[in-house]
Amino acid sequence: MVQEALLKCGKSAALPFLEGESIMKKKLMVGGLLPALVLSTCGVAGAQPAAMDTLTAMEQNPDAGSQMRASTEPVTQESLQEMRRQLEEQLQQAQELQNRLNAQLGSLEKRMKKVEKKTNEPNIEIHGYGRLRWDKQNFEGLSGADQKTVWINLFTKYRINDTWSIRSEHEFENNLSKNSGAYEGDGGYDAPGGKKYSRPVLQLYAEGRMGETNVKLGRYYLQSPYKFTFDEKIDGVQVSYGIPTKWGRKANLTLNYGNTFSKMLYGDKENKIDIWEPGGSTNFKVMSLIGEIPVAKNTNITTHLGKMTRKNDNLSRKIWSVGFDTKLNRDLKLTAGMAKSDSETLNKSHFIQLQYKEARPDIPGSYDIYIKKYLQRGHTGMTNWFNDDISDATMSDYSKDMDRDPANRYDEWNPSTGKWENKGKIWNHRAGEFNGIRIGVDFVPIRNTKLLLNYTFGKLGLFDPGIGKLTGKRDDYSFFRAQWEMYF
Repeated sequence: MVQEALLKCGKSAALPFLEGESIMKKKLMVGGLLPALVLSTCGVAGAQPAAMDTLTAMEQNPDAGSQMRASTEPVTQESLQEMRRQLEEQLQQAQELQNRLNAQLGSLEKRMKKVEKKTNEPNIEIHGYGRLRWDKQNFEGLSGADQKTVWINLFTKYRINDTWSIRSEHEFENNLSKNSGAYEGDGGYDAPGGKKYSRPVLQLYAEGRMGETNVKLGRYYLQSPYKFTFDEKIDGVQVSYGIPTKWGRKANLTLNYGNTFSKMLYGDKENKIDIWEPGGSTNFKVMSLIGEIPVAKNTNITTHLGKMTRKNDNLSRKIWSVGFDTKLNRDLKLTAGMAKSDSETLNKSHFIQLQYKEARPDIPGSYDIYIKKYLQRGHTGMTNWFNDDISDATMSDYSKDMDRDPANRYDEWNPSTGKWENKGKIWNHRAGEFNGIRIGVDFVPIRNTKLLLNYTFGKLGLFDPGIGKLTGKRDDYSFFRAQWEMYF
């Protein structure tokens, strides 16, 4: 029977078996194993060599029968599920290993970044700039004030962590015309040789983030858009939040609350304290909300709502301003704004400026040229009487250097001293508004420097603080500045 089966499979398959039949006959006949094996191999096309190799291997290793039975067991649904389970376990183990490797790589990358940050971003940074300045003010009927000064401004930053830092600004000024130190007056207001005021620490504040909100806390410099209605330091807190826009720039909302000592209500009809004194009582609480909103690719709209309240009598003033800046083309920029306060007089201002190119200290040879038209009235700002360092004769930092012709002096009653005092000719030139033009050029001859030249001319509207109104008279006024800046 076995021989017939082998003959059906072919002589080539049967010959090796016949030669070893005497050896394996008894073993292969037991249980009918050999007939089943031969028949299964003959049922597959081209299986004759495999069958011959199998039989030869079994002759050489009698114990291989059990192994062959395991390897030739039919594939079932259960075996496939078992193989799939084993593969899934292996994949899970591989995934866990990959996660551990990724975590180790991430930890290593963080440590490398910390090392790089300590190298490239030290905990303490110091930078600043110096200024050499020459100013020339001309007031109609008065000798002009010529002043040369040198300034050094130092900025420091101490990095607490990745989120918070402490910053400061220190300003030092020397009047080269009189060789006097920082903000030293002619004996101050009262004591001979005393200082009027000193401000070697302009700013000292903590800055950081709370979530998506930027925070400042301490004494910091607050500027309204274009420095139009507020340009001074306050002791308080600032909270700023940015909202992404499709223009690639954020719309920023900034809330400020604090205290300042650099305010004036000079000649305000509601002011009953020191109405004739340019400084007045200056302890004010300040609230300010600033909005800077991109409305097109190269256009921003700005707003400022502000309120200041004097602490000793709760006299308050509210202001608002709105403006915009836009690039008309690659090199031409237009800026404009208007402001109004709730004061009864001198309560409206506006300006418009056209600028060509931009002077950048990091690009040698860069420059800009601009022209600016003002109508600036004193009671539309929360701080400075006028911006851009425009001033009237009585409130200039160097008013005491101006001409006080004895032939034009007059006496004035001072209620604080109960005496008549000689004020001199300069007090006839109190001004409440400026209407004029500024032309300026900025140029960067070498890297990290800038040369600024500007000339301002127009009319100062004379003002009577007692009635809080303009007198109708107007003085010619001009102001020239040359300044050399060096950044380090």
